[in-house]
Amino acid sequence: MSYQERIVQLTQDIPDNIAAVAFYMLKQYMDAVEAADDAFCMAMYERYLTDPNKGEGTPIEEVAAQLGVVLE
Repeated sequence: MSYQERIVQLTQDIPDNIAAVAFYMLKQYMDAVEAADDAFCMAMYERYLTDPNKGEGTPIEEVAAQLGVVLE
């Protein structure tokens, strides 16, 4: 049985008023997650716009050294 089918089965016995509250809480959670994701993406975009080295690449050897990775 899929998760969707299990959710439908579990929610069939829940009274409408309780289901409405649960739905509202879930919607608020999903909106908060979406807002946090949007804020993160906007911050990354603004960071890119103000980066003085924007458009310049970093050699793989330098990245490896910064990460402590030995290239062979």
